[in-house]
Parts: sequence; structure tokens; C-alpha cells
Amino acid sequence: MRTELKVMPSLQRKIDGLKALAEQQVERKLVDMAVDAVGLGTIRVPVDTGAYVTSFSFNVGAGRPRGKSSKNKPRGNDRAMRQKGMDNLMEDISKIPSLLDTTSIVLRNNSPHAVAVEYGGRGWKTSPYFVFTKLRNIYG
Repeated sequence: MRTELKVMPSLQRKIDGLKALAEQQVERKLVDMAVDAVGLGTIRVPVDTGAYVTSFSFNVGAGRPRGKSSKNKPRGNDRAMRQKGMDNLMEDISKIPSLLDTTSIVLRNNSPHAVAVEYGGRGWKTSPYFVFTKLRNIYG
């Protein structure tokens, strides 16, 4: 026994439109997260040399995380380094083959001092920033 269902072209166009809308929403959420991660949004993120904010990366599956040391780097130039970190994350997003077919996207920071930025550390002069904790609270 068998039955056949034909999808009308108008229904297929609506399905395609919904898929496009869903993909736009996922991309928008990733961009919003990137903005907050590098400190261009509502989350306070430290920038001394820029090593931390330029060490964020979005990874899908295997891949080498971005990680930069602050050793011997010039200080200051906060806005430029934040923008460089944002540019890195936007490039990562553009490399994802299909946002709808991806089941897991990981935001990472592989700078040597990422744990100290998040939780504070020995000799740390300020309170911990809890960047990833705040991102999880906002974006789930």
C-alpha cells in the first residue's frame, strides 16, 4: 500500500523562505555573540594588548583555535584590536558551510591568559571579567 503527497510549488517557496529566515536568525545570533565577546557590545571585556580579544574563534568540528600571547605586544589601541577580533569572528562565521546543517558551533578563546581573564588569577589586578559566563547567560 502506498500514498503520494505532492508538495505544491507555493508551499515549497514558503518552506525555502522559512529556511532562509532561520539561517539569518542563527547568523544574527552568532554576530551578536561576537560583538559581545570582543567588547563592542554590552559585556565589559579587557583590552590591554589585544591578544585576548583577537584570540576568539568560532569552530565547527575540528580546527585549530586562535590563540595569541600578549608578550612583547604594544599596549593601547583598544578599538582597533576589538575590531580585529570582530573581523576574525566574522571570517569564521563566513566559513561555516551551512548554518542550518550545523549542529554545534563553539566559541573559544585560546589565549594563554583566557582563564585568568575569566576567573581572575594570581597577581590579577582587577576582578574577574566572567566573559564566557556572561555570554552563556545571554545566549544560552
